[in-house]
Amino acid sequence: MRAQQPLGERADGSGRRRAYLTEAILGNGSLLVTLSARGELERMFWPNVDHGQHLGELRIGLDRDGDVEWLDEEPFSWRQEPVGRASIVRTIVSGGDEEIELVDLVAADAPVFARSVRGASGRLVVSCRPSLEESPYHAAAFVDPVSRALVFYRRDVTLAVALVPRGDSAVRSPADVRADGSIAYVPPVEGTLAADVEGDALLVVAFGRTPAEALGHAGWAVEAGFDALEAARQTHDRARIEIAHRPSASARGLDQLYDRSLLTLELLSDARSGAAIAAPEFDPGFTHSGGYGFVWPRDLAYIVLAELAAGRGDLAAPALRWLVRQQAPEGLWLQRHWTDGSLAPCWSLHQIDETGAVLFAYEAAWRELGDLDLDRELWPSARRAADFLCAFSDSDTGLPLASVDLWEQHDGQHTYSAAAVYGGLAAAADMALRHEPALAQRYAEAAEAVRRGIEQHLWSEEHGRYLRSRWVGRADHDGDAVPRVFEREIRYPNRAVRSADPLDARLDSSLLGLAWPFRAVDPESPRMRATVEALERALVLPCGGTLRHEDDDYAGGGNPWLISTLWLGLYYRQIGEEAGWRRCVEFVIRSQTPLGLLPEQVTTEARPAWVVPLAWSHAMLLLAASPELAVVRD
Repeated sequence: MRAQQPLGERADGSGRRRAYLTEAILGNGSLLVTLSARGELERMFWPNVDHGQHLGELRIGLDRDGDVEWLDEEPFSWRQEPVGRASIVRTIVSGGDEEIELVDLVAADAPVFARSVRGASGRLVVSCRPSLEESPYHAAAFVDPVSRALVFYRRDVTLAVALVPRGDSAVRSPADVRADGSIAYVPPVEGTLAADVEGDALLVVAFGRTPAEALGHAGWAVEAGFDALEAARQTHDRARIEIAHRPSASARGLDQLYDRSLLTLELLSDARSGAAIAAPEFDPGFTHSGGYGFVWPRDLAYIVLAELAAGRGDLAAPALRWLVRQQAPEGLWLQRHWTDGSLAPCWSLHQIDETGAVLFAYEAAWRELGDLDLDRELWPSARRAADFLCAFSDSDTGLPLASVDLWEQHDGQHTYSAAAVYGGLAAAADMALRHEPALAQRYAEAAEAVRRGIEQHLWSEEHGRYLRSRWVGRADHDGDAVPRVFEREIRYPNRAVRSADPLDARLDSSLLGLAWPFRAVDPESPRMRATVEALERALVLPCGGTLRHEDDDYAGGGNPWLISTLWLGLYYRQIGEEAGWRRCVEFVIRSQTPLGLLPEQVTTEARPAWVVPLAWSHAMLLLAASPELAVVRD
């Protein structure tokens, strides 16, 4: 049988781009742009980093006697590199004796994408076919008579495309025989710009709520010129890096990847709301995943921990306030949301580890920032969450009731989930001492009950280590009778459970959460060391990467996960094994893309296998490179 091509190496419908792997991201917290390895614009999200997506296609080519040679097609070849310590990307397009340089950026403080085209000679052609709000319908277009810019609009979204030097401009509706090149409204609408160039040109794509606003932004960028836009972007990004803490340890290439991770997390953070998405959306039809362009409270909690560790409290505080606003009335956090706070499509409405992780991040913020006003803001939310966790408990074992695990695969009582709940309740007890001391003992006792439950019910003498889960739900009737731990008096369902397995003994990297960061068990205890030794034997590959868990088949399966690799490195650091920490960090450094982005998974040859960039991967890199958080250390 012919081997299946990895998902991350498949071409999309155009044949020019990898279907599920982005090569570069640019943005400013409002406009988020993704690029392919050939320098082709893939997606443009505005005014939020998760929605809407407005680009169908935007391409540049050279008119050779009536035939257009598109710069993103063979026989051209391409190489890319970052420009300085900034969110600027250079793509070198080579063909024969010709070499054209494309330099791309998003303005630091305006919804403007700018591309400098250098070294082109002849007639430059720009073709744009937008998909405003991801729809071909009810859009219209016109050519601005003054600037000759193309203007596409749909309701409160306008996209303006301008080219310098000016030349010919036209819009059209291919299905409308009445179109005259100035106005178009029959779907789909598209347009072209063309100008004779000798050396340099500037392409500007600007957004606005109205045509006047978008044209104003485009005109501002054209008047400023690319050199000024580039200098402003360099200054902005350098300042954002310099306010952060520096890495506490050294490894070859770590400083550069650390800086790129700082910038990447900021690009994935929505400036309006403060929330950060898991990754730029690349699978909007949910063809091979449930989508990534959303906010998971768990991921955001780890991003907050990373920002706190790196000294970026200015990003952490808005994210924490977003979490306060999105807490469900019962006190828990549901699986995932849009950045505006609305509930996103879900396949498991509750994952109890998310609530524990958020509480843990609340206390971490106090330990790192000492901001009394912020701590007071967080306390009512923390109290509601802790009260919920106290009630969401199995009276027979002290463990949390069944919920879906952090990998979103199984409903049951999971060890990582219990560790996160312990960490959250212990954090709530510490917060209560500052705000309502009478509650501190209740939360501390609930945390201790979870800790005892872990030792009594999730440790296996037979296996000589902690188990992944107990009472794992099944959709069929082939397991044991469904136990009471699935009787949950909340309005948020997960998947149907018709029977259950008593345990899941597969080795899972999330077992590291028992020690780091939640310290539900002593990291140096014989039990934890035995568990880690088993993880090392089963999950650490000869290449140095760590699998997520045994029998992992997601996105092709068998790939090292950077989250898991760094998680192991953080455990090594926690127990003082620098050599182990270094092995893990060095593997991740080798796994970055040429533009310094970290995937979710990589092949054993350290090539991206799925999702680029993943915010959680960059967050774990910052955590592994920064001084240990006080909430973990103490």
